[in-house]
Amino acid sequence: MVGLLECPLRAITGVPCPMCGMTRSFIHLAQGDISGAFSYHPLFWVIILLVLLYFVSLKKARAQQVLKNKYWWLSIAGLFICVYFIRMMTLFPDKAPLDFIFNAFLPKLWQIFTT
Repeated sequence: MVGLLECPLRAITGVPCPMCGMTRSFIHLAQGDISGAFSYHPLFWVIILLVLLYFVSLKKARAQQVLKNKYWWLSIAGLFICVYFIRMMTLFPDKAPLDFIFNAFLPKLWQIFTT
């Protein structure tokens, strides 16, 4: 992505983060392209679930307990990490959104020192 939506980690390292593709995923979802949304980030639905759970937690104590449960958050983090590694093994470094950015700061710096 270009402009304000660019990932800071990716702009510096050239390597995508676990959330790379999430913005494009929601853009495809908003356009009604569910398969496109899944292709850019297969866990976009988790963000929707979390937002819905937050709004439910404003009225229901049980939902508040779920959001305060550290194992719930560890499970979600674990899910994102597992999917990230699978995506990195299958898509990196050539296929968007997990393509490597050679013009990022650290790769450019590396080129300066190695040439």
